[in-house]
Amino acid sequence: MEFSVVITAFNCKRFIEKSLHSVFSQTYSPKEVIVIDDASTDRTYPLLQRWGKKYPTLRVVRNKQNFERCKSRNLGVKLAKGDFVCFLDCDDLWLERYLEKTFEAINGGHSAVFGLPKVFVNSEGKITRKKKPPQDGFETLLFEGRVGYPSGSCFNRETFLRLGGYLQKYLMREDWEIFLRFYLAGEKVAFIPSHEYAIREHSLRTSRGNKRFLQATLRVYKDYLKKTPDEFKPLLKYHLAVQLLRFNKKGIGRRLIFSLFVENPFLFKKGKRVWEALKRLF
Repeated sequence: MEFSVVITAFNCKRFIEKSLHSVFSQTYSPKEVIVIDDASTDRTYPLLQRWGKKYPTLRVVRNKQNFERCKSRNLGVKLAKGDFVCFLDCDDLWLERYLEKTFEAINGGHSAVFGLPKVFVNSEGKITRKKKPPQDGFETLLFEGRVGYPSGSCFNRETFLRLGGYLQKYLMREDWEIFLRFYLAGEKVAFIPSHEYAIREHSLRTSRGNKRFLQATLRVYKDYLKKTPDEFKPLLKYHLAVQLLRFNKKGIGRRLIFSLFVENPFLFKKGKRVWEALKRLF
């Protein structure tokens, strides 16, 4: 089995070298590394060109204009030659056994792998917090909107292209939507509760505070509610309610939370959900 790694980069000069180093330090070497420079305006592209001269398996492609991450990732997959394509954001880091663990997970006949990060680091690369592995299974996490990190996502290349890749209409939630699409298409997704990678948190990172995040969440909800199995619909509604409250849509958010509490009180048996709802209700 061969892996292609796809990295999209836009004005990522500060972090891209650390990310590349983490890929080329893997215990399981990828077949190739493809970096799509999305028309950066800083010195990202010249820096990538220098790396390309040093590493023969690194291919650097530069977009003539900024297409944003969905189209850029899809371009990387189309250019890839590996059986599976793993994504890495240009500011995140893989720990050295990331591809090795991904390979082990895929061996069960899965067409995709998703893992949650092991740690979070700051702009200097220092660990700021460790992520505790969830007690919930993949399906619960998926329909509750807790699946998504591209740096923990890997797909069978042919299946990815057949199902349409990342869709621009869901930008900001495209990394969640694609796993909903895979799951509802009957594809097997391997889940790694604590995977070998680090999410870098810094001021330039695309934030969940961005209003486009809520708009994309509403779009996913509208398109997927009817497709979602009945047993998971309350989770999807709960996720939407929390996002509405987060973005100060208090009226509709409260109504949705209260209706869920009346219709599906079992949903709030988990103290974490109760606390998350309460802290945003008032």
